Amino acid sequence: MTYVNMVLNHPWFNLFVLWSLLGLGVGVVAKIIIPGSENMGWIRTILLGLAGSFLGNFLTPRVFHWPKYNAFSWEGIAIGIGGAVILVLVNRVVTRS
Repeated sequence: MTYVNMVLNHPWFNLFVLWSLLGLGVGVVAKIIIPGSENMGWIRTILLGLAGSFLGNFLTPRVFHWPKYNAFSWEGIAIGIGGAVILVLVNRVVTRS
């Protein structure tokens, strides 16, 4: 087995790609919900989406005492979008865009 095949078939690589796609999707949806003149590139959009997804999915069950759920479920994605929307608004305030 070649090194490239080992990397591509490694579970951590697959998880990284999956979380990156989730972050991109959540970040793009958050930017569609809260449009603005921010000059955000794809990297910042992915990072805001990932951070918003983590923020929403980490804090929401603890604050509202909800049962645990999967971050890749419909509930997790919706809560992640909510967290990303909050972070897009925070980004707008911080960068004064």
